[in-house]
Amino acid sequence: MSALKPEAEPLDALLHSSGLGCSAFTAHGVLSGCLVADDSLSAARLAKALGERHPAPGHDEAALGAAIEDIRLELLRALNDPDLGFEPLLSEDDDLARRSHALAQWVDGFLGGLGQTPRLGGLKPSPEAAEILRDFAEIARLQPEPEDSEENEEAFAELGEYVRVGVMLLAEELAPERPRQPIPVQ
Repeated sequence: MSALKPEAEPLDALLHSSGLGCSAFTAHGVLSGCLVADDSLSAARLAKALGERHPAPGHDEAALGAAIEDIRLELLRALNDPDLGFEPLLSEDDDLARRSHALAQWVDGFLGGLGQTPRLGGLKPSPEAAEILRDFAEIARLQPEPEDSEENEEAFAELGEYVRVGVMLLAEELAPERPRQPIPVQ
């Protein structure tokens, strides 16, 4: 996995060997949603948010913990980036249907992570944030178009950008009234 953004295939393999049934896209979404709701969550708490585990024999527990910590730090940096550098983990596949499916998995994971994390101070979303969340629920049920066309590619790009910006708006709105946690520099 790169230092800036995890790669889907190695993360999928690690999740599978760890006994987690979610994809890399879903896991990244869950972790993102958890950290948008509460940026002080530890890697151990985030690992629990990924669900019940049934590790494979010989699984390296430290590797999962290290990967989650790397993703946690990357997400905190990205969510706090003044240049708006947050990006959801999506498929690099050329097939639009696969990329659409990955986006739907990521958004579904994001909503799950956001929903399972108690918000600090009982914050409630504004009408604008509530609309974003409703839109995300629709995106999570996205059924890809059967054909790759320029029009569908453009629509997918717009949807991906909407998700990216929507997450940053939610992170800003749901941020607690205290300063965000300092992000260690590595």
